[in-house]
Amino acid sequence: MLDFILSDLNFVYNVALAIVVGLSLLEGLALLIGASIMSLLDDMVDLNLDVDADVTTGGLTSVLGWLCLHKLPLLVWLVIMLTSFALCGLTYNYIIASSLNIDVLYWLSKPFALLGAGFCCHYFGEAIAKIVPKNESSAVSVDGFVGKVATITIGKASKGNAAQAVLQDEFNQKHYVMVEPEQTQHTFPQGTTVVLLHKQANIWLASELKQ
Repeated sequence: MLDFILSDLNFVYNVALAIVVGLSLLEGLALLIGASIMSLLDDMVDLNLDVDADVTTGGLTSVLGWLCLHKLPLLVWLVIMLTSFALCGLTYNYIIASSLNIDVLYWLSKPFALLGAGFCCHYFGEAIAKIVPKNESSAVSVDGFVGKVATITIGKASKGNAAQAVLQDEFNQKHYVMVEPEQTQHTFPQGTTVVLLHKQANIWLASELKQ
């Protein structure tokens, strides 16, 4: 069995599982230092999906909505997608290897795995969303972050070199954002308290809060 799992046929599926393990370890390490990859991903990737979109319209938004991307934290969704992709591919290859063993059928494993992962995201995503709802960093509009006070948690921010900061909204919910100083000559070491001024792409420009 181990020889089958580690065979070249299953390389892409093993990589997918390795990524899942890596993401889990990174999230665990981040939580130990008071950060969260899950929240950071959601704040950096602004997904504005129409949850009422009809899948039959065929638009990208409706497809992503059917995959439950709007209902789950991005990290949770990635774990579901990668895990189900790997398990579907491994299962398909095992069935082919132990029964028909026809080389041409192995070419269908990746399309099958992608299709299976899509259905898993839809059905498992619906169920998991009831337990782990999406951390709505957009529930407080991104525009509402203007003027918010944040603290640099990881790295040293300088112009062109953003660092991670955490802020807490009026609902006591933490948001992790990438911050750099508005002024070129300024730097924000870890622990610096800053005020968010405005957003450029995925980076917040900020000024140091004078005590």
